[in-house]
Amino acid sequence: MSKFLKWMKRMLTGLLIFVLVLVALTWVAGSIAKNSLAAQYPAPGKLVDVGGYRMHIHCIGEGSPAVVMEAGLNDFSVQWSAVQAEIGQFARVCVYDRAGFGWSEASPHPRTVETMVSELHTLLQNAEVEAPYVMVGHSFGGIVVREFTHQYPNEVAGMLLVDSAHEQHFVRIPAFATLTEAMASQFKLFATLNSFGIMALSPAQIPARGLEGEALEQYRALLATTDYFNTAVIESSSFLAEFGNGPIQKLKSLGNLPLIVLTRGLPDSLPILSEQENAQYDATWHQLQFELVGLSSNSKQVMAQHSGHYIQLDEPNLVVDAVRELVDNKK
Repeated sequence: MSKFLKWMKRMLTGLLIFVLVLVALTWVAGSIAKNSLAAQYPAPGKLVDVGGYRMHIHCIGEGSPAVVMEAGLNDFSVQWSAVQAEIGQFARVCVYDRAGFGWSEASPHPRTVETMVSELHTLLQNAEVEAPYVMVGHSFGGIVVREFTHQYPNEVAGMLLVDSAHEQHFVRIPAFATLTEAMASQFKLFATLNSFGIMALSPAQIPARGLEGEALEQYRALLATTDYFNTAVIESSSFLAEFGNGPIQKLKSLGNLPLIVLTRGLPDSLPILSEQENAQYDATWHQLQFELVGLSSNSKQVMAQHSGHYIQLDEPNLVVDAVRELVDNKK
């Protein structure tokens, strides 16, 4: 029996050593792959100091007002890849990455909308992007650009909301809170895997999410080589904490600011809901969009009949046309 126990001990020790060596080799290979992949995709814009950390901003084109584009929850500048170049033919257009995403460094400050607005304003000033601005916000980014407008009303000439989120959608569509919590949990798992460089070893396995060409390669490289997933956990959790609890507050009016609300025409199904519940969810989403239209006395709604939530990827021409209308209105 003692010989058998000794043999078992040697076997378990050997297995443990094998696992540790395998983990170490995976980590080394992943680190090499991360460094190689990151070197292939440097920031297309510039990194600008905003108070001890740097944020990435990429501007092309010329003219005033400048167009500033804000991505959705856990998204960054590449999500505007299908529209930036064309907008740059008639206006100065800037895309950027919120702190911790894309090529931007992490911020030491809480990820509240107020903080994001302050960081964006500092970034625009330090990057010498002069006001006035036409603010464009997709999804969660719509909340950010509206808050930016309330804090700096004299600097905003117009606004485009691209299937924008609404402060009340956690309350009015409770399934969103459940999904956001589940998404944050998944991101925690992905962050652990990514710490070993597993995604950098096979970046092609990262879903395309409607992106193509160079933008897709950049997206996959950044998810595989940066601290994207931990940042996404923080941003998702902060969004839920900021807007998922407490009494419903009346939305702030935008006065007579030129406003275009671009709304998806295709239904969007949430996996945790039944067919009937999804129909109700879609109806509520469109009601929230209608309420956003009512925030300005100088507004209109445009339906993107062939688009899902990412209108800028499904029907980029609609985003370009709406931006052109707002820019021409102020020239």
